[in-house]
Amino acid sequence: MAENKKADTNKTNRPARPRKPVYTEEKRRAYIEQRRMSREQCFALLFEMSFTQDNYKDVLDNAIECRLIETDEFTDRMMEYYSANNNAVDDKIRPNIKGWTFERLSRVVLSALRLAVCEVESGLSKPGTAVNEAVELTKKYGAEREHSFVNAVLSAMYREKKQ
Repeated sequence: MAENKKADTNKTNRPARPRKPVYTEEKRRAYIEQRRMSREQCFALLFEMSFTQDNYKDVLDNAIECRLIETDEFTDRMMEYYSANNNAVDDKIRPNIKGWTFERLSRVVLSALRLAVCEVESGLSKPGTAVNEAVELTKKYGAEREHSFVNAVLSAMYREKKQ
């Protein structure tokens, strides 16, 4: 009995902390790929919402019906966050697009900026991850140099946050 007690405590006589699960490289890559696909779905939904005044639920219902998409917890949490805080998200972006207005931004750029801000502000991702993923989406879907603009705006926003 004394041996079991000793095994469950560390040198300071506190209960031992449970170990974090060890993920294989394959599981880690699968998780990253799933998160990337979820992020791309959010990006597409934000892009669609930029064309209409419909709320998130209506746009999502339409996407499920027309494109047969399936959402996951990440997508639902991101889109619910944006729906509840869309004005705050835009207000956070607005001062960082110096010399530009929302009307002049392409919908791809605006969607990527909104996605990154939602990710960071909702606590679902760290700033570096959100910035990199927004830049990658802009490279994939945007015009030739738009990714540089997205990187500059988001880097300036989250550089200020660190200080």
